Amino acid sequence: MRFLISWVGRLIFAVAVAATARAAEPGTRSADMQRAIAQFHAFHVGAIEGEIARAPQELLPDPNTAQRWAASVHADGSWADIDYTSQARSGWAPLGHWQRMRAMVITAARLNAGEQGRAELLDATHQAFGYWIAHDFQCPNWWYNEIGIPKEVGAVALLLGEELQPMELAYTTGVSLARYPIRLTGQNKVWLAGNALMRGLLLGDEAIVREAADAIWSEVRVSTTEGIQPDFSFHQHGPQQQFGNYGLSFAVETARWALILRGTDWQLADEQLAVFRRYLLDGQAWVSWRGAMDVSACARQLMPRAPRSKTATAARVMQQAAEFDPAEAKAYRAFVARNQTGAPNDLVGDRYFWRSDYLVHRRPAFCATLKMSSNRVIGAEVVNSENLAGYHTGDGVLLLYRDNGEYENIFPVWDWRKLPGVTCVEGPLPSFKTAAVPRDFVGAVTDGEDGCAVLDYQRDGVRAKKSWFFAGDTIVCLGAEISGPADAVTATTLNQSLLRGDVTVRRGTAVTTVSAGRHDLAGVSEVEHDGWRYTFLDGGELKLQTGAVTGNWHRVFDNPEAPTADVTKDIFLLWLDHGRGSSATHYAYRISPVAANDVSVRVLANSATMQAVALSGNKTAVVFWSAGEFELPDRRRIAVSEPAVVLVGPKTLRVVDPAQKLRTLRVTVDGQTREVQLPEAGLAGTAVEMEAR
Repeated sequence: MRFLISWVGRLIFAVAVAATARAAEPGTRSADMQRAIAQFHAFHVGAIEGEIARAPQELLPDPNTAQRWAASVHADGSWADIDYTSQARSGWAPLGHWQRMRAMVITAARLNAGEQGRAELLDATHQAFGYWIAHDFQCPNWWYNEIGIPKEVGAVALLLGEELQPMELAYTTGVSLARYPIRLTGQNKVWLAGNALMRGLLLGDEAIVREAADAIWSEVRVSTTEGIQPDFSFHQHGPQQQFGNYGLSFAVETARWALILRGTDWQLADEQLAVFRRYLLDGQAWVSWRGAMDVSACARQLMPRAPRSKTATAARVMQQAAEFDPAEAKAYRAFVARNQTGAPNDLVGDRYFWRSDYLVHRRPAFCATLKMSSNRVIGAEVVNSENLAGYHTGDGVLLLYRDNGEYENIFPVWDWRKLPGVTCVEGPLPSFKTAAVPRDFVGAVTDGEDGCAVLDYQRDGVRAKKSWFFAGDTIVCLGAEISGPADAVTATTLNQSLLRGDVTVRRGTAVTTVSAGRHDLAGVSEVEHDGWRYTFLDGGELKLQTGAVTGNWHRVFDNPEAPTADVTKDIFLLWLDHGRGSSATHYAYRISPVAANDVSVRVLANSATMQAVALSGNKTAVVFWSAGEFELPDRRRIAVSEPAVVLVGPKTLRVVDPAQKLRTLRVTVDGQTREVQLPEAGLAGTAVEMEAR
């Protein structure tokens, strides 16, 4: 090995060597152990016993880039362009040292013995391994030390196979993978257990592998703490929706180990497979639209191209699931197909994740998502200087997608006080660690096709009773009893997206195209932009701003990976100005694709006590802010004994307690009263269905 071992490296070696003395020789490993190691290799490289058997399950590194890294490594095993002294808590530069090593060893593994470049790649990998052993760099963020770096170290060691040298084995199994036991919950536990499993494979220790595999599979369960929720959303860092962050990593790691351990005594059991299947198909599948993950599902990771890269990752997971769960291969591959450029959408419906205050409304031609928060659900967090501007991202953000480019990389230039759907004050954002709407009456009712969501909003001196009605191709948005502080303007934003094409407005019968700039839209009844029509029904002063806005990624996340250059984009921003010191004001507006024109969807009530909309298909949704009675368009009368949300059809009625506190509720239909037992525990907030006669 062509590197110098410092006294630190010698000390590490002395401590670690005893831990590796019992490592099994390749010929003495059990059949299960050999199979798992071969499948680990195949997962990352796509080769078994030297022959390319099939494509790898992870993206392969670019061979030319790997060769350049091999050529540029210093004699001591370091790279000049990596800041090994970095104290960043995210985007920690030294992680790149191991990512380059993994790329080099994978590239070498795909070359035959003696093939040009293979020896240079392996030599550079050993040099880089030695440099790290000599310094054992540590990050201020525990995650890199306990999870991120050991995960890379273990992978490189296993992929080196017989090329792994004694010093490297000793460091990997006796130090890097041995320092931190399996602990924590949710995806953090899965990561730690995965590291322990790699240690067991390297040592040939079946007891370690068994313990680690059991720990991974123990998290593939429905829980009301962290992890997979009863609605098949995913929580981490408390009750917080994490589809695109920890939840996506959970899907990646679970699928990875399901493939690697397939056919061994440690494989994923049928019971856990059934849970994981539901998480993928009833959870993850709903939050990607035409190749990009919903911004509101990305959690705090709003980085360049994050929604697209996350859906690409989810698609690889679905492809992997089709291999170890072939009975549902058609459904997994449907996700991949519908997220290809230009593909039609075949997943249609209205789904509410009651554990996460999050609704997805999917139509053949568009998708709308609504992210709320409450006393039960955290709406946003700042961790490691990520999501610095996301104070309002859980405040009723309504995002609209047709082709998925509406909000692409918009984050540096967004006015984060005017997020789509949100009612709040204008002005600078406060700093925060976590944010949520501190109210209970937050939830939704849905029949799987249409739905109604409600948010009792109260933050920073602003109060509003807000509701959204999703009826086929139409969305009706209502606000009542809106009040705000005297020293700030309160506003409700209809949308803030990239400017794509002309903006037209209708006053009476006159339709005109609006020039760039800021406009007061007095007397305007409709605004059209990018295939959407916004119909203004009532309340507030309608305002529009279009044109260039300049911002910087460091407003959004601040680490060494954040682009430093300013960003300028053309923006479409449409909002209602409620003024300063607003009191008991209201609004009503409708959003639909330009081609849609469902006249049956209409507002029936919008007050402090009741909000109601007639939906398509002879259905009506009613928000009872207090106990009361409402007459439906067909003259039936519905009454509830407590605040509730009701969705009534010709034959059935669904009722929900959004506060998730009631055990029973009296519902009266045309004078006939029924005592309804409401769901509890993990199902609290779901609907009870009954006859509507």
